[in-house]
Formats: sequence, C-alpha cells, structure tokens
Amino acid sequence: MKRIGLLLTALALVGAARAGAGLEGGRPDFTPTVAEEEGYWYSRYNLGNLVMRSGLGLPFAPPKAAVQKMIRAVDANPADGDTVRIPPGITLLAAVYKGGDPHYVTKVVPKDFATQRWDPATFDKTVTARAMGWTMMKELEWAKQFHVDSHFGTPKDDFGAQWRFVGMVMAASAKRQGAYLAAHLNEAGLFPDSDGRLDWTGQWVGLEALANLTGLLAAEKMPHSAQNRYRDPAAAKKFQAATERLYKALTWRVPSGAVEEAQAVQALVWVAANLPELREDAEARLRKWALLLASAPARTPGEKAYKLRGLIEAYRVSDDPFFKRLAARTFRDLAAGYNFTHGMFKGAMSHTIDDVAAIMGAINASRLFLGEAIDQDLATRFFTNFFESAVNLSGLQQSVPPIPVAKGKFEQDENPLFYGYPSIPKPPMAGGRFGIAPVFASRIAWDAEAKRFKVKDRRFDSAGAMHAANAFIWFHNDEVNGFPELP
Repeated sequence: MKRIGLLLTALALVGAARAGAGLEGGRPDFTPTVAEEEGYWYSRYNLGNLVMRSGLGLPFAPPKAAVQKMIRAVDANPADGDTVRIPPGITLLAAVYKGGDPHYVTKVVPKDFATQRWDPATFDKTVTARAMGWTMMKELEWAKQFHVDSHFGTPKDDFGAQWRFVGMVMAASAKRQGAYLAAHLNEAGLFPDSDGRLDWTGQWVGLEALANLTGLLAAEKMPHSAQNRYRDPAAAKKFQAATERLYKALTWRVPSGAVEEAQAVQALVWVAANLPELREDAEARLRKWALLLASAPARTPGEKAYKLRGLIEAYRVSDDPFFKRLAARTFRDLAAGYNFTHGMFKGAMSHTIDDVAAIMGAINASRLFLGEAIDQDLATRFFTNFFESAVNLSGLQQSVPPIPVAKGKFEQDENPLFYGYPSIPKPPMAGGRFGIAPVFASRIAWDAEAKRFKVKDRRFDSAGAMHAANAFIWFHNDEVNGFPELP
C-alpha cells in the first residue's frame, strides 16, 4: 500500500507539472525562468545575425582608428588573456532593409561572418521607419546589456572584453542608422519609407529610437555601471535636434487605431524620459493619446496586446488608477480568449512575428506592473505557455547555434535549455542546402492535423523580428529596463 501511495503521489506530481505548463505537447520542465532565458538568447541571436552577418541593408565600415579606440575603451589590459577578436567578414549596416530570406548561400564557418550572408537576390530593399527604429532600439538595448559591470565585467577585468566591444559596435551602429534616419526626414520632418509610403506607426517607433539614442549618448553613466563608454555629448545634441524635429512633426498627428495609439504612448514615454525640455509636453500628449486608446476597439490578439501595453505605460507614468483598471480588464479579455491546452487564441489561426512580439511584451508588462489587479499566477502561466507554443513548438525561432558559438566561455555553464528549445535544429540542419540563420520567421499558422502552430513564411521581417527581440530582452528588466522611469 505504501508503494502504491508513493506511486500515486509521483503521478500526481507529474500531472501537476504538466498542468502547470498546461500545454499539450509541451515540456514539464519548461518554466517561466526558461522562457525568460530563452528570450534573452533568441534576442541576441536575432540581432547579431541581422546587423553583423546577414548583409540585409546598406553596409558601412567604421574607420580603423575608431575601431582601435573602441578596443582600448573596453580592454585596459590586452595581456591578461582576454582580448577582443574582430571576426573576419563582419558587415555592419548603415540602414536596414525590410526583409529577406535567411537561408545561407554557402557552407557556414562559425568564425567567418562572410560565410553567414543571406542571398541578396531575396532582399526587399525598402528602408522602413519601423525596421530602422526597432533595429536601433535593439542595438541600444543590447549596448546597455553589454555595459552591465556585474554581467560582462569592466575594462580592468579578465573576462567579457569581446562583449564589451560588441556593445561599442552596437552603439556605433545605432548612431550610424540614427544619422541615416535624421538625414532622410522630409520637409515636414517625417521619415517616409524608401518606397514613398508614410507609415504612421513607424514614425512613432522612429521617434522612440531617436529619443533612446539621445539619452544613451548624453548619460553620465549607464545603469548598473560606474561609467558610460558610449557617452558623446556632441552627437547627443545632434540627435536631440532630430528627435525634436520628428516630435514637432508628430504634434500635428492624431494617432488612429489601437496599434498606432499604443505605439504613440510608448514613444512619448521615451521622449519624456530622455529629453527634459520636452517632458511636460510629452506627458500631456501621452495622456491624451492614452485616453483615446482607452476607447479604441481591439479585435485581434495582436491589437489587444498593443492596447494592453500602451495602457500599462500610461498607468506607469501617471499612476492613474483608471489606466490600471482598464489595463487589467484588457489583460483578462486577452487571457479569456486563450486555450492553454492547445496554446492558441480562439479564432486566431495565424500570427505575424509582430503579433508575437506585442503579445509577449504585453504579458510581460502585466506581470511586472499590474500587481494584484490581475491573477499573477494566470499571467505567469500565460507567459510561459504562449512562448513555448508560438516561439518554440511552432519553429518561429528557426534555428539555434551550438552553445560555444556566440557565447563567451563565462556564459556557457547554464542549463542547456536556457540557450534554446531542444526541438529547434542547429543552423546547418534547419533547412535548405546550407541551413538557416538563428532568426525568427515572419509568420506562423495553425496546423489542425499536428495540433500546433507551424511556420508559414520563413522570410525574415526586420521590423517584427527586432520588435520581438526588444520585447524578449525586456523580460530581464532588472538589467535592461524597457520601461523608462521619468525623472
């Protein structure tokens, strides 16, 4: 009887673990921590492959003297065995193209970035405000991550020099792209896509990125660090002028629809946090647009997620309980339409990568800021379940590199599950003759026979992928805070 009792207890624990995950076909050991850590690494894989390897944009090469200055800034003692290595074939981007096919066109040599190019014949060479803005944001947020002293060390330490250098490169790339964006503002002060289209949501993303860049270059020190290796007051003034110009152009705009309204609110938070001269005006405008967002219809899960994220931002900076109550109601509406067994929303048979970015970002923000206004256990389960379903089991993250690739030695001793979901193949085995880069696909669709999402479009969507990469690193807001606090 005792043995039967123990067996029943063990079975009950297994059942509880599976119920905790709640996802048919999911792993019982897939926890919220695993989702957070995979989000961190997927963010890093996507950014690094886009802006240093793919060739998906207009290339630029920093002057050799500037590169040497960067190296000296991050490594005070090159003789300590921890030195910077500049990979051959690295290709930085002054402007990012809209998208392309991430299949490799030659056999990959991991240390040679030239072998990791994508086929330029597949590129959509449109330069868009959304792709530029979200890529700049991602570079800036990873530059902040690589500047966390306790994580990547200081110039005097004997570890992390390579990643401190990558942080310098990310900041330099964001400056170059910011200069491109500023130089292409039209007479009205807006950034039209290179095909002539004016994407209003993209304008707000671009504004957010310019404000973030201005703040990073002007700051005396980085968060979690005693210094700011990226500080450049002269450049900060130039980007402040570009930010103010785009901001002024957008003062004539009344955002339309939940997506644009939510993005406008988020952008204005970044403006208020980084440009003291505009803070009062930006706060007034974000409240105005948040009130507009409060009554905006949101039908799809992606639209509801955008709305939820915008309302949370409005609550965070205003401390107005009205926005908290409405955000909580929107969260409950989003969760009520979700099937935890199958990992899908009722009636939503496909998701773009931008949808996934918005949904994961909104659930994460709900966990962080809505507190007792929502069921936090439900929010955590929702966060874990949707990530495993939409990102992992679907194959949305199309490949993951071997652990020694793209990771410092000091980063290789964690749970292997943190670095990638086991069913996701290594790049050479991910499809095609030479494999697929470790980046997001652009769309997933529900497969009724398999009872899970599968990739519908393997192309890389720069704006959506970089939006997701930002949302995923902001799971770790204790080190990289994508929720700016106003002074």
